[in-house]
Amino acid sequence: MKQQTNNLWNLVTMLKQKQRSLMYFTSAPLILVLLVLMLLQSLAVMVVARVENYTRSDFPVDFVFGSGTASYQVEGAALDEGRTPSIWDTYTHANKGLSNGATGDIACDHYHKYKEDVQHMVETGLEAYRFSISWSRLIPNGRGHVNPKGLEYYNNLINELLMHGIQPHVTLVHLDNPQVLEDEYGGWLSRKMVRDFTAYADLCFKEFGDRVLHWTTINEANVFAIGGYDNGLAPPGRCSPPFGQTCTEGDSSTEPYIAGHNMLLAHSSVVKLYYAKYKAIQRGFVGLNLYAPWFSPYSKAVADVIATKRAIDYYIGWFLHPLVFGDYPDIIKKNAGKKIPTLTPRESKLIKGSIDFIGLNHYFIFYVKDNPSNLSRNIRDITADMAVSIFLEPEDATTDQDEVESSSLFAILEYLKKVYANPPIYIQENGKGMERNGTLIDTPRVKYVHSYIGALLDAIKNGSNTKGYFLWSFLDGLELLGGYQTGYGLYYVDLDDKQLKRYPKLSAHWYSNFLKGRSIRPDEIIVDGNEAFVSSISLTHASAPLILVLVVLTLLQFQAIMVVARVKNYKRSDFPADFVFGAGASAYQVEGAALEDGRTPSIWDTFVHANKGFFNGDTGDVACDQYHKYKEDVQHMVDIGLEAYRFSISWSRLIPNGRGHVNPKGLEYYNNLINELLMHGIQPHVTLFHFDAPQVLEDEYGGWLSQKMVKDFTAYADVCFKEFGDRVLHWTTLNEANMIAIAGYDTGIIPPGRCSRPFGLMCTEGNSSIEPYIAGHNLLLAHSSVVKLYYRKYKAIQHGFVGLNIFAPWFSPYSNTTEDVFATQRAFDFYIGWFLHSLVFGDYPDIVKKNAGKRIPAFTPRESKLIKGSFDFIALNYYFTFYVRDNPGSLTMNIRDMTADMALSIFFEPEDAPPNQNVLESSDLFPLLEYIKKVYANPPIYVQENGKSTKRNGTLIDTPRVKYMRSCIGTLLDAIKNGSNTKGYFVWSFMDGLEFLGGYQTAYGLYYVDLDDKQLRRYPKLSAHWYSNFLKGRGIRPDEIIVVENNTFNPSTSEASDH
Repeated sequence: MKQQTNNLWNLVTMLKQKQRSLMYFTSAPLILVLLVLMLLQSLAVMVVARVENYTRSDFPVDFVFGSGTASYQVEGAALDEGRTPSIWDTYTHANKGLSNGATGDIACDHYHKYKEDVQHMVETGLEAYRFSISWSRLIPNGRGHVNPKGLEYYNNLINELLMHGIQPHVTLVHLDNPQVLEDEYGGWLSRKMVRDFTAYADLCFKEFGDRVLHWTTINEANVFAIGGYDNGLAPPGRCSPPFGQTCTEGDSSTEPYIAGHNMLLAHSSVVKLYYAKYKAIQRGFVGLNLYAPWFSPYSKAVADVIATKRAIDYYIGWFLHPLVFGDYPDIIKKNAGKKIPTLTPRESKLIKGSIDFIGLNHYFIFYVKDNPSNLSRNIRDITADMAVSIFLEPEDATTDQDEVESSSLFAILEYLKKVYANPPIYIQENGKGMERNGTLIDTPRVKYVHSYIGALLDAIKNGSNTKGYFLWSFLDGLELLGGYQTGYGLYYVDLDDKQLKRYPKLSAHWYSNFLKGRSIRPDEIIVDGNEAFVSSISLTHASAPLILVLVVLTLLQFQAIMVVARVKNYKRSDFPADFVFGAGASAYQVEGAALEDGRTPSIWDTFVHANKGFFNGDTGDVACDQYHKYKEDVQHMVDIGLEAYRFSISWSRLIPNGRGHVNPKGLEYYNNLINELLMHGIQPHVTLFHFDAPQVLEDEYGGWLSQKMVKDFTAYADVCFKEFGDRVLHWTTLNEANMIAIAGYDTGIIPPGRCSRPFGLMCTEGNSSIEPYIAGHNLLLAHSSVVKLYYRKYKAIQHGFVGLNIFAPWFSPYSNTTEDVFATQRAFDFYIGWFLHSLVFGDYPDIVKKNAGKRIPAFTPRESKLIKGSFDFIALNYYFTFYVRDNPGSLTMNIRDMTADMALSIFFEPEDAPPNQNVLESSDLFPLLEYIKKVYANPPIYVQENGKSTKRNGTLIDTPRVKYMRSCIGTLLDAIKNGSNTKGYFVWSFMDGLEFLGGYQTAYGLYYVDLDDKQLRRYPKLSAHWYSNFLKGRGIRPDEIIVVENNTFNPSTSEASDH
């Protein structure tokens, strides 16, 4: 089948090449249409066999799963607190349609029971909730006066969702525009509706847009036009005989086209408004929703295949073609003639491209049979203009029709990918209707959902840009075509109970299991008889039995060995679309201009000028002079293809006295750097503190040893958020917080260089026994204080993310002895858990508290609450593996530092080190990410530093670095495919700067900087070319690097070879 598919695509490609005028399928020759539809049917058939076991982690990390409802279908309170009737109220009260006389007057009473319902969403594990706003509840007269009770309700609902970590996805109109506007000018039949709908959207963006990022303008715009104005089966119920039988007014021949036209204009007007007024501040997304069945030929006859293409153009292309290409499909304009309004050049320009995403409501397949006789009618509606007949089963229907239909989701996503340039897509409705009062054991729905989600996964793996999936529906509400007789909900609502109690169905349990990470088939659902949902056991290694520690660490080591063999060829497109690749540097290491334009010394300046550490007398006074050469450096980033640049802000450049006065020159420099990056499409990722606190604060109160630093650091962060946060979305508070404390206050080998004997030998002051714990405690308090500030003052406006960075080697047992395995776990708890356990669980690991005793400060309940959960992401700096050997004797020392508290010894090689140790160490990024995934609930992660040092003046042909990078990125890809929530990777470093433990003698950069040249010229190394080739889409091995720019890199030149 795969070979057959490839052959079909090859034939399609050949035909395209021969037909230079073929731009879109609407103008393709009939044979091409036939081939494309045959191919999509073949692909759909293939998918059936591929839908087997899968888990939530098989989907991209930013993919969102949710469920949905609509206001009239679940809210109730139809006439409460200022709401006026919508056209749907009028429609059901007139007993129109197929709702069996049911109305939404009470419905599920979601209006009063939203808190209870959100709790059920939490129990299910929903990541997002899609709901609609009742226009007539918010603005009872359709325009003008805003109903404060309606405003309060939607604010409360949104806040309740966000408080529980559930994304609100909001639809503005779901078949329910105000009846008052229908009475006044005919609703969507009048262009006045464009103005009023835009004003309504403006209010929603203004009132809710600081918290809502995903907006859908109109639900099922195509069905709204057809059902509302052709057959009359949806509000406002307009039609004319013989096309609709229940209407008292309407014109099925012209009104659907007019209403559809005005909906497109209204949608695009709203998008234009959002981009002009809100996009830069709120950074949200606006899309349009379509009812999107898949269409398949009724038979294999060519006429039915061609008719199927017409059906797709009418149902989907009618709206999507103007949004993508600026005009209606040719077949619609031809067959509808003057009945369909013409888009003016201005309208076409306004509509084209006016989508951030497309929302699809997909349930099943329609089978299409050619019916050319329809075109001979004197009066035609849309169905007649299509010249088709629609069936629910094909000519040769099979018994496994449900499975075939689930594969149709794959086919429609493939179609949109190939015909409409693969737009971002959300499946906003998908579900199966069943008899309402049948049973809570809704096995057919479970099988349906399982099959459709599997088909969706296949489509995503095949390149579909689908971003989310919403099950219809969360509750059994009022259904358009079945009233309360048909149920789609995960939860049954007992309408005979005055409290309208909710009960989870089997599908709710299945979906919950899936969302919580279990790989299950429909027949494997586990339901606790006494509880609504399956409870999950979460063990941290800190509290796990010792044998579990042994098993976990052994398993992760085994996984690391397996990864070595799995790292083969890969390319940039193998990573998630929103994954970011970059490189980094830090202020003191590259900026130079140490005493220029108002900057004052940092503790790093003082440290190197005192010739402490391993700097060989080197300083950052000039460094790479990025302060003056930032434009040149950004151009080099562009040349490589960097997607992001991670840099730090020099606190003492921005606020020379550590607090108070802001240095305008410092402000200007960082604004210029950020703007230069953004101008070239490079994301700025900013670190607030990279070992360089103002020396003035160190002199005044001892820096991180004083809680005064928390206040001053928070004030400094406030300035940064205020001045740069409109353009910077990614903030890291502290670089290598654990190393600041250990190396700065225990061994004394980094600023401020404090230690005491025998733990550090070069310090004049300090206390290695207690100061690391005090500094670490204050670092955590400062970080959480900054996060609290950001969420209180900036998050709703800037929509950014704040995280903490830790130095994160992998720890592996020195030998296979049980003692070394246990010691390895202690190393994890002290190096990583010290900070990460506090951030996730609100306290230090038990072993850290036990061994450090009273020397480590205890968190107060208030501090614990402040710290717990105070991160949007965790950043890791990973370079290599430490090998850990048990050393219980250190616990008997009278005075202990942190290493002694760990009761271990650290080595750079294991007892039985293999000859290919570098390859093994690069693979250890995989178990590190696995460890964090399993122990700390898989937080979002950025690998913010990863690189390999080489001798600075050796050669530009840095092959060992290339091999290291390639191996690490490969193992990172393996970790992501295994479910790690890693969001980005930054090479350390962009250029050869001042390094901690080697000054200018050790180099990590992609670019060599000639320090003997007054211009400090930069030269790309081989690693720069390899990374550039990778970022630009080539899948290459280290020995396949092609250097094409002779003027940029030539290792044979004397200038290069001398350095």
